[in-house]
Amino acid sequence: MIKVSIIVPVYNVEKYIDKCLKSLVNQTLKEIEIIVINDGSPDNSQKIIDKYVKKYPTKVKSFITENGGQGSARNFGIQKAQGEYILYVDSDDYIELNMAELLYKEAKNKDADIVICGNNIIEDETYNLIKSESSYSFNDKKDKICNFIFGKMAVWNKIYKKDLIINNDINFRSRVWYEDVDFSVKAYFQASNITYLDIPLYNYLLREGSTMNNQNVKRNLELCASFDEVINYCKEKDIYNDNYSEIEFLCLYHMYICGITRIINIKANSKIKKKTIKKYRLYIKDNFKDYKNNKYIKYLDKNKRLVYNLINFKCYGLIKYMFKIKERLSK
Repeated sequence: MIKVSIIVPVYNVEKYIDKCLKSLVNQTLKEIEIIVINDGSPDNSQKIIDKYVKKYPTKVKSFITENGGQGSARNFGIQKAQGEYILYVDSDDYIELNMAELLYKEAKNKDADIVICGNNIIEDETYNLIKSESSYSFNDKKDKICNFIFGKMAVWNKIYKKDLIINNDINFRSRVWYEDVDFSVKAYFQASNITYLDIPLYNYLLREGSTMNNQNVKRNLELCASFDEVINYCKEKDIYNDNYSEIEFLCLYHMYICGITRIINIKANSKIKKKTIKKYRLYIKDNFKDYKNNKYIKYLDKNKRLVYNLINFKCYGLIKYMFKIKERLSK
């Protein structure tokens, strides 16, 4: 019996894939399968993958697909998965050797659809630890809703029951940024039980070209498509009204607060930045007329509350100045 299927999309990661796969084949949980999807990668990643297939033929399964992006590769992996639970790992990252075992045991003990763990942020090249992040994002560990809506939308710090994904038609969009956001939100709304394991088990490599560290202003607008997907899905499944406040706040938090702040601090053409920010603001106003009265705004910490209020008054220059001061003080 396969307990956990580990799905790994691969594209242009020959520098990192060996470290990633080494952390997977040496997992303390033995009843796993590692599904590696080469998403049309033009580099030498497949040669490295082939070595692992040869050495671990019953554990590592390799597939080569036409390039369709990370979302498409993950969807392909779900179709091939035989495990009871799904664990997503990005091919430039690596995980602690007991990650699959600890998350699986927690899922079984708590009868959980999703288990969320902590993670480490790792510096590229040196592999030095930048910081560790808790699985909890809110000061009240018992408040599962706030811990989710204030938490990261990444799929890599979570384990999912496969039936949750399959039975509720949850999949990834292809060739886009922020595909994790709508996937995670849909899964959360459909899950009966979510639990947290507050141990940093996933190692996220902070690379120059990562979405988290990217300077492409226009691609930030793909966040609008992500929330379109959330809204349409929830309406189709007749769960929109029940989750309206949470959807509204998630959009407000990721687009209006974090998104606009990110764009303000990107080094790019000021006109493009202004247009992108304007589109973000219009999206919020068009979809959530009464967003300023959202019940979760009061839970923002003082720094984000300040940023939120400054955005309301379009004080973008002051926000940029605040972050410059913060950067200087951290040095």
